[in-house]
Amino acid sequence: MENLNNTPTLRFPVFTGEWEEKKLGEIGDIITGNTPTTSNEEFYNGEYHFVSPFDINEKRFFEKTKTTLTKLGFSKGRKIRAGSSLFVCIGSTIGKVAQNKIDCITNQQINSIVPSEDFNDDFVFSLLENHSSKIKMLAAEQAVPIINKTTFSKYIVLIPSLPEQTKIASFLTAVDDKLSSLKKKKQLLEQYKKGVMQQIFSQQLRFKDDNGEDFAEWEEKKLGEVCELLHGYQFKTNDFTKDGLAIVKISNVIGANLYLDDITYIDSTRYNEFSKFEIFNGDILMSLTGNIGRVIEVKNKPFRLIQNYRVGKFCPYNEKLLSKQFLKYLLISDLVFGRFNQLSNQSAQANFGKQDMDKITVFIPNISEQTKIANFLSAIDEKISHCCVQIEKMEGWKKGLLQGMFI
Repeated sequence: MENLNNTPTLRFPVFTGEWEEKKLGEIGDIITGNTPTTSNEEFYNGEYHFVSPFDINEKRFFEKTKTTLTKLGFSKGRKIRAGSSLFVCIGSTIGKVAQNKIDCITNQQINSIVPSEDFNDDFVFSLLENHSSKIKMLAAEQAVPIINKTTFSKYIVLIPSLPEQTKIASFLTAVDDKLSSLKKKKQLLEQYKKGVMQQIFSQQLRFKDDNGEDFAEWEEKKLGEVCELLHGYQFKTNDFTKDGLAIVKISNVIGANLYLDDITYIDSTRYNEFSKFEIFNGDILMSLTGNIGRVIEVKNKPFRLIQNYRVGKFCPYNEKLLSKQFLKYLLISDLVFGRFNQLSNQSAQANFGKQDMDKITVFIPNISEQTKIANFLSAIDEKISHCCVQIEKMEGWKKGLLQGMFI
């Protein structure tokens, strides 16, 4: 049985022999992009794609860019043929990788590898993706980090034969296709939810009662008439400890549920002092400063949580007239969310507070229709959440594959 050092831990059994060391510059042409003169409008707004790091969003392929070039502008650049691999080498986004599906040129922040005929395009992309974090460490430490073309070209990787490259590439491409499909499904569900919510809260779409009859007309109210906004406690820096009671700050109010990977604590013996600020499952929270309007419903909290001052808790005055579940969707609807931003931006620092509650007009259906609306939208959220779980699992599996199938 072979005991080879230059071989991966995961390998298709039909292949044997060690992988060969190569510099990136030996795999193909390394092309650093450039930007046609921006003052010359004749170069721009044409049919050719011009790629900057902004266009690379952790996708295997990008198909459209906001900036395009005319034939004149394209000729001033350095053409990157379809199938090449792009690597951001300058700035805060060093290490972003993409593969162009169509011919393009890039700006000067990107180095591209255009593989020769001895190397599989898709394999080179996966290879670069796997090595991106290590290549990123080559960046010179300066105000604007940079990996120059020479350093990038000299980076050493291990490469198998072309048939093995092709086999690996085909397998990983299928994995990426599945991931892409899941992300597209999630995107479509989110778009569907947004469209349905617009119809529901503008009352273009109405539900029927259990007898198939129309519900009563929605009632016009001020937001402050149907629910109250409770602030948390304004902790000071010297209140915080290394562990103890967890404090929910605005940075934790993000995503579908609370983000609890970055938590601040206070001494657990102070619980009685702050018990009235405790957060419970089912509470509706919103960020009140900075990025206003991030709304979440607390679910499956793993430990006791205390509310910080700039986190708002919305509580219906009467849950027989306004349910928490409906309130959550009401708050994130375009009709209400837009008003949050309008009101908060009237001050030097974006803030939303109790004084703004009566400035927002809402329309409230009866509790039975609220329940139907909340159940309908919750079902969509569950499908979106299921997609997120599948994507997370597949991305973790892919990461393991890359680590095992490459050296």
